[in-house]
Amino acid sequence: MAAIMEKLENSRVKLTVEIDAETLESAMEEAYRKNVKHINIPGFRKGKAPRKIIELNFGPDVFVEDAVEILLPRLYQQAVEETEIQPVDQPEVDIEQIDRQEGATFVFTVDVYPELQLGNYQGLEVEREIVQVSDEDVENILKQEQQRASELVVAEHTAVQEGDFAVIDFIGYVDGKPFSGGAAENQTLEIGSGQFIPGFEEQLVGVSVGETKDIQVTFPENYHAEHLAGQEATFTVTVNELKEKFLPEIDDEFAKDISEHGTLDELKAEIRKNLEDEATRRTTEQMENKLLELIAEDSSVEIPQAMIEHQAEHLVDFFFQNMRSQGLNEEMYLEMTGQSREEMRVQFEPQAKTQITYDLILEAIQEKEGIVVSEEEIEEKIQEYLNSAGELTPELEERMREYWNSQRHNVEMSLMRDKTMQLIVESAAITEVEPASAPAEEGEVNA
Repeated sequence: MAAIMEKLENSRVKLTVEIDAETLESAMEEAYRKNVKHINIPGFRKGKAPRKIIELNFGPDVFVEDAVEILLPRLYQQAVEETEIQPVDQPEVDIEQIDRQEGATFVFTVDVYPELQLGNYQGLEVEREIVQVSDEDVENILKQEQQRASELVVAEHTAVQEGDFAVIDFIGYVDGKPFSGGAAENQTLEIGSGQFIPGFEEQLVGVSVGETKDIQVTFPENYHAEHLAGQEATFTVTVNELKEKFLPEIDDEFAKDISEHGTLDELKAEIRKNLEDEATRRTTEQMENKLLELIAEDSSVEIPQAMIEHQAEHLVDFFFQNMRSQGLNEEMYLEMTGQSREEMRVQFEPQAKTQITYDLILEAIQEKEGIVVSEEEIEEKIQEYLNSAGELTPELEERMREYWNSQRHNVEMSLMRDKTMQLIVESAAITEVEPASAPAEEGEVNA
């Protein structure tokens, strides 16, 4: 067997494999032995008919198709090993010739791992935002925590006011008839939140506890239930109870209640540190991506479409993992957005292509610079993960260590990326600039 490789565009190659008649004959004999037990020929016991007799009854090429099925995976694997290519998808197969006297020629066309022509990655010029956290940013986080710690208490007043939480019963009618999904009991509605149909909440203002009122509204033209879109409706609403939000004072006691800190100043210090850490992470990531973008602009690579599609599929899977953590599954999301999974995959393809390009750049730099990660460094990182989990029982620590040991390759790859990125950053000319006018991202109290 001889394999001839021809490079095509977009990281595709064509492998032409020729075999002689003897190899083809050997595969046909193997196909005969594999199938003879299922063949009935009059005058012979089942499975005992000679090959020549079978070929006389069914034609001389009766075993050719099965012989090809036997040969293809073997020949392809041998061709891959001989040419040392790295396929990223299943090959397309074409049978150019098959002749029992002359042999056969097969052509495999397949996408392969792309070769990157690495551009300049040293001494790049890049900007980085200066990390700034204001007192106002800290106060905003405290107010968010105050809202989370709030409680609903029975209101002292008896008539609905803006900002109240009204506990209501309601029944909706269109053309005098109740409609599906238009009724509820003891529904809590924040007046002024805009949760209900426009005009619904405003008409409840002034209604007293125990009072029933008919409210006239019109469903929006773009309402998700098409049979109700644009329809006029009447809701008969009874106010059962009124509640209002009680906000705790932001003081030392508040700090003790929501964190492990004893004073408000200590809590503020933690919030400020969290915001600064998050801002540093964000601006570092932005700077690193800009550096990789500059390297990509100076590099050259052809990424096969199959590779982009596979990465886009991973991104879609990751997206829906996050959705599930928010209580929304894939089917619900696709129904709400009117999209198909295939459409989502196509939308993720540009991001997938960028990720692959950046990974190829880092891989090329790692190889060129001889960057390696030792077993000691991997072990230190695993221990760092274990330490960050806090106090663990011996059993739980053992299970976590087993998990991270199973992830050693991923830990190594992460460390390799960090080392390579550090090399790029250390050689770059970094100019610090004032941040854009956008507000700082929200932080969290890790207490």
